[in-house]
Amino acid sequence: MLAGALLAMHFAALIVVPLSGMPPILAAACLTVLALAGPTQWALIHEAIHGMLLPQRGANHVLGRVLADCFGAPFRALRFAHLRHHRYNRTPQGREEIYDPETCSRGAAFMQHYLRIGIGLYAGELALNFLCWLPPRLLRPHLRRLCPDFADGTPGMARFAERELLDHAALREMRVDAFLVLGLYAIAFALYAEHWPQLLAFLALRGFLASQFDHAPHHATPLDLRDYALNMRAPRWLGAWLLNFNLHRAHHLHPNLPWNGLPRVATFESGDIGFVRAVLRQWRGPIAVGKNSATVR
Repeated sequence: MLAGALLAMHFAALIVVPLSGMPPILAAACLTVLALAGPTQWALIHEAIHGMLLPQRGANHVLGRVLADCFGAPFRALRFAHLRHHRYNRTPQGREEIYDPETCSRGAAFMQHYLRIGIGLYAGELALNFLCWLPPRLLRPHLRRLCPDFADGTPGMARFAERELLDHAALREMRVDAFLVLGLYAIAFALYAEHWPQLLAFLALRGFLASQFDHAPHHATPLDLRDYALNMRAPRWLGAWLLNFNLHRAHHLHPNLPWNGLPRVATFESGDIGFVRAVLRQWRGPIAVGKNSATVR
């Protein structure tokens, strides 16, 4: 029901509103509401990624694709990126706020960090609609660098990436999704005509929220605990808006537990902080750390 409501909101805001001749102020209000529903929509996509949105596997995949297309990126690419996040969490390949002063200047680290949490994460997701058209021979080396084997010899995700992203059927699915994403938003921009800045502002707000919330539960957490994240305290209404995504450590420890089961297993430790504080503290900037450090400073 929630997924259906969100899809109906997209159809209304992107297609019906500009065709209706609604006053610009009301159209802007509709787009703002849709942007504010972005975290809920991502939470539903996240359920589909873990196979828990619908009980039937095929239906789960189809609904995940439709939700992801409306969100702006191919579902299969989002699924790979999220599963990679689980596999490499707090390793050198999964600690986005950390930089090594020996290899990266402080200025460059701060610029990259603020770009990422401001809009960069969502911009990268939008870019997937274009990257998926590149030939596999160009994508393969980059994916292998993103999915290296671990220092203890444990295999990385290179083989999974080959199957999930570069297989012929996988590429075809992503390209179909990318075509639908680009087509949907091209039609929306055409319908909004001279009011297209409203639609651009909607995407910017959605992108800001998505980029802000993504890494907040991991910022400044220990580097030696692979499944660690914060369980961020939040009022009930906020937890409902996020579908309990604030209980992030509970999710990492129980990735196959659906969103409504997380409160039953979530515990709070002394280092856990409120959701708003966790989001805002990212603006302190990136964190310098030595190559062999297990904790941030």
